[in-house]
Amino acid sequence: MKKYDVLVIGGGIYGVTAAVELAKRKHSVGLINPDTIPHHLAASTDVTKAVRMEYGSDMEYFKMVEMSIDKWHEWNDFFNEQMYHEVGFLMLCKDSIESEKHTFEKHSYQNLLDAGYKPDRLNAESIKKRFPAVNTSEYIDANFNKKAGYVDSALTVKTLANYARSIGVDIHEGQTANGFEIENGALTAVKTKEGHTFQCGHALVAAGAHTPLLLPELQPYMKSTGHPVFWLRPKNRNNFIPPKFSVFTADISNSGWYGFPFLPKQGIVKIAKHSNGTAVHPENDDRQITDAEAAEMRSFVKMTFPELIDAPLVFSRRCLYIDTLDGHFWIDNHPEIKGLSVSTGGSGHGLKMAPILGAMAADIVEGKSHLFSKRYRWRHLSGSTSQVEEARYVINRKL
Repeated sequence: MKKYDVLVIGGGIYGVTAAVELAKRKHSVGLINPDTIPHHLAASTDVTKAVRMEYGSDMEYFKMVEMSIDKWHEWNDFFNEQMYHEVGFLMLCKDSIESEKHTFEKHSYQNLLDAGYKPDRLNAESIKKRFPAVNTSEYIDANFNKKAGYVDSALTVKTLANYARSIGVDIHEGQTANGFEIENGALTAVKTKEGHTFQCGHALVAAGAHTPLLLPELQPYMKSTGHPVFWLRPKNRNNFIPPKFSVFTADISNSGWYGFPFLPKQGIVKIAKHSNGTAVHPENDDRQITDAEAAEMRSFVKMTFPELIDAPLVFSRRCLYIDTLDGHFWIDNHPEIKGLSVSTGGSGHGLKMAPILGAMAADIVEGKSHLFSKRYRWRHLSGSTSQVEEARYVINRKL
């Protein structure tokens, strides 16, 4: 079997973007994935992922998404495919944005202004006029940023995988990594559950929630968590179609709730929760949504979008995050094994930054640094480490 310069383990958004970038840099690249791409259980296999610069006081993430949005437009043009939909981003608040309850929204709004953007500040009357589905007896203040939106996530992964094949990446579906061959402290090959051995000069583990199973030394620092996602079919779609509706958060740092406008292909409005989540083993655990979670969603909908009170729930899933304890990416070389790198740790915000993830991972594989490499290095975390993403509703800031 062919020996690759780099073998990428995992065909989700981390793996496929890295494979594309490495191939463009003239490396011979193979990619293995346990199933077809997109994998039906992968975090990136979904209908939508939000793209927002709003990251509270965190200017590094702001900059990363700002760069990514420009590249999303370039991808739309290059692939002649609308993967990114710039429908805007609405942050709904129950109190004034300036209140202590809404520090995430306040900092996000101010950072947009400081960067020269012109977000729209909306009072209850303005919210009702522009976004009539919102219950303005609950939400009295908001910010709308038109330079934001969502991506069709499964389409993105599929498009990039096809492009990777076209530029020479060998994609091996149905191959599940389960071990490494290491000689004198250097990786020489990757073994699979199916009985194959892939020789390579370097391996990049981009296996999402399976990463700490392949590399147990990462288990103290990251874990997989499951987060509820709901598809509702509105009886009247009119008020859920842009520009009357957009990607939204609803008091998110105090509630976790966010969602998307009406998706014509599926005929649904998608609502999800960005919070602590539930610990989920990626191979052994049930991913079904509980009745209690569905009831909580119904209570949220009743309070926020009364028109959806009786909307049928047509599908639900538990989206897996690979969560680092601090909520940051983990993109670095292994400290002890030469020729082994990792690109993971999305903690729920990976796909929005897809256009820059591949280059970040490729730089690490090539032994280089990049603009954001310091924060995402291999590092020691402990039980006292705080999760820092301000949008996320995390009890006591601990995962």
